[in-house]
Amino acid sequence: MNLKLSRIKVRLNWSVERKMIVLLFLPIVVFPLVMFVLVHSQSAGVTTNFLVGQVVLSIILLVPFSKWMSHVIALRNIKELNEQCQLLQQGNYDQLNLPDIGADGHDFLELRRNMHRMGHAIAIREQKLQRAIADLAAAHRQIEESLACASLIQTSFLPSQVNLYDYIPNHFLVWDQRDTVGGDAYWLKRTEKGFFLGVIDCTGHGVPGAFMTLIVISLLEKASADRTVSPAAILGRMNLLIKDALGQNDQDAKSDDGMDCALCHVDISGRSVTFAGANSPLYVLGDEGAKCIKGERCGLGYVRSPREFVFTDVVIPFTGRTRFYLISDGYVDQVGFEKGFSFGRRRFMSFIEKKWEAPIAGQGHELMQTLGKFQGSEPRRDDVTVLGFEFKGEDLNENEFI
Repeated sequence: MNLKLSRIKVRLNWSVERKMIVLLFLPIVVFPLVMFVLVHSQSAGVTTNFLVGQVVLSIILLVPFSKWMSHVIALRNIKELNEQCQLLQQGNYDQLNLPDIGADGHDFLELRRNMHRMGHAIAIREQKLQRAIADLAAAHRQIEESLACASLIQTSFLPSQVNLYDYIPNHFLVWDQRDTVGGDAYWLKRTEKGFFLGVIDCTGHGVPGAFMTLIVISLLEKASADRTVSPAAILGRMNLLIKDALGQNDQDAKSDDGMDCALCHVDISGRSVTFAGANSPLYVLGDEGAKCIKGERCGLGYVRSPREFVFTDVVIPFTGRTRFYLISDGYVDQVGFEKGFSFGRRRFMSFIEKKWEAPIAGQGHELMQTLGKFQGSEPRRDDVTVLGFEFKGEDLNENEFI
């Protein structure tokens, strides 16, 4: 096959060379020779003058004749190749001409044929690419529609803003998932003496995290079914329920999912908040400044979490004006663009202290603006949930919330 192609190439090159020989042989050899024979019969002076004129004429016509020869043999073909290249650049593959090489074919014609074949191959691949893009777009629309539906389902499991205002009129809520759905949630449940309020951070993001939120919210209802008012007791039960539901009681478990949680019980008549945390803190702001009450260093439901781990309740009384903040770690763990450090608890506490005199209802928007400036060009790493609420002890009455 290679030998055959080599023979074809030699034949094409010889065809070009033959044209050049014929075109140059006529004006340079044949015409001067004929004229020399014709004038040879004349005198020596006439013959000499003829030869001198022939040389001068050849010199004068050398440049334009060379340009004309170049245009005839090379430039015309190059121009046609440029036109083919422009058609390829514009994507007009159908307008590419396929020349026939025939017996007098040469390398320029072969190049044009190869460009035509290349254009045809590009056109086929572009059609396949367009079909693939259309399929991807259809799949993307279907995924977006599914995620939008999943977001509605997840939101339906969460307390409504109306319910939150019924229980805590002075509050703000930031529930900002990294994706359309996510692994953060919040929980509200009424009790005989007050209500539970919690922020939940489940394993994962997106759809897996959203599935976990649905699981743990249903398990929270089960864990609090006996009317207990102890957040620590509920967290201990949740640890067992998640382990049993996901089969994560030993090292051979196929999954290792769970949740962190900051859970409070607000006792209206007792003017107190009871807090228990699983890898999540509670921030309290009063007249003496902000403080962080750390939760236990144990997540709920994970393989490494001991089954019989005992959580502890912390009681915080509020007789005057007091603010409480429950947050997922997505806020304080977000990395900033300047030095690559996380936002951190100190910055969060400094922010809420500076906003002590400002109404708490507008802090959610300001918190996200502050985080956005700190984040800069860094991508969002986690879901963010912040729930802040305020009680004024002297004005608090049981009918206001329940």
